[in-house]
Amino acid sequence: MCGRKLFLGIFIGVFTTQVSAETFRLSLPNAIQQALHAGTAAALARSAEERARIARAEAFADLLPQADARIIRYNQSINLQTFGFSLPGQPPVVGPFNVTDAQLAGAMQLFNLAALRHYQSLSAGAEASSYAAQQAENDVTAAVARLYVLAQRAGTQVASRETDVDLFQRLLRVAKDEFQAGTGTRLDVAQATVQVDRARQALLIAQNDQRQAILALLNAMGSDQAADVTLIDPLPPTPAPPPVDAALSTARQQRPELKEMLAREREASLALAAARDRRLPSLGLDFVGDYSGNRTTDLLWTRRIAGTVGVPLFRADINADIARAKAKLHDAQIETAQQQRDVEQDVRRAVMNLENAQARVAVATEGSQLAQEALTVARDRRSAGFGSAVEVDRAQDIYRQAREDLIAAQADAAAALFDLQHATGDIRRLVEGAR
Repeated sequence: MCGRKLFLGIFIGVFTTQVSAETFRLSLPNAIQQALHAGTAAALARSAEERARIARAEAFADLLPQADARIIRYNQSINLQTFGFSLPGQPPVVGPFNVTDAQLAGAMQLFNLAALRHYQSLSAGAEASSYAAQQAENDVTAAVARLYVLAQRAGTQVASRETDVDLFQRLLRVAKDEFQAGTGTRLDVAQATVQVDRARQALLIAQNDQRQAILALLNAMGSDQAADVTLIDPLPPTPAPPPVDAALSTARQQRPELKEMLAREREASLALAAARDRRLPSLGLDFVGDYSGNRTTDLLWTRRIAGTVGVPLFRADINADIARAKAKLHDAQIETAQQQRDVEQDVRRAVMNLENAQARVAVATEGSQLAQEALTVARDRRSAGFGSAVEVDRAQDIYRQAREDLIAAQADAAAALFDLQHATGDIRRLVEGAR
């Protein structure tokens, strides 16, 4: 029995290890979809939007007729002298006696402009919350895209530095063979060994950067950070940046932040109107029906229908509400103007960054090609017996740095493209595509 349990435990352990070691292939749309579904920022934005819809529904319910019903069965006695009269020969206290009472009460606002304006204000607030949710989704998408690019960059650096390690190990073997053959020196072997150690150290740094980038991406996605992830999407091509004026026009039409602030301003304006309309009369209709008697066999129906006109004569809180609403409207107008300036700054900065990144890619591509040619010449000279190991090492260092510059420039160009899409609102296409 113990042997069976031991075998079962070993089997479960091996199975668990195999499952946990399974590599998760992750594309950019999948990463965005997971972040929108399980990420904290998007979930909180959806929760705020839901609260705004609930507040709007509550305000609408206040405009509808209200009705209540209840049934009462009680035993009571009445002091007639309390009402100012008495019956000759009868005690002042009548009863006790039983009463059965079924009541139906209803109320309806026929005219209440303040309540209507309050509902309209909350409707504008719900609309603003929906734009805020879109903004949160755009922010999450842009952040995940940038993290995906950083992880891709780190992975490319790992592959590049693994190639460096392999190359320097081959050069070390060549140096050792030449030393043993008598055509090389011990200094050549030492320099080749140092190059291998430097390449390994650079590889360790790149591997740690890759793990850090993957952890940040998984955290933004709300996924298990112990997962083994393989990124399958390459860096996107970067088209030419649009003219600044065209990008600004697109941003003013598509950025949810601007739509949200306009809705907030409309919400504050309607809230101010609601506060002022509290000074106006309100008209209501009340109904009370009563089906009562001493016993269930002698119940009689009575009712009361009343129209109510309410006029506030002295309400100090109305002036306070008006002043508070004015201040809120003023703040909303200031925030709208500032948001417009922020959007313009985002667009201009994103266009400049993309232009700069594309120029860096062009320069880095040319530099990488020249460095590769120089390395080839240095190796050929070394093979022909004209060059030295120092010349090859220097050419290899230049080529490695040129490759690093090209990797960084390409990643920066991809990140700049996502930043521009976020600045203009085009990032919404990635949001819709991930759903």
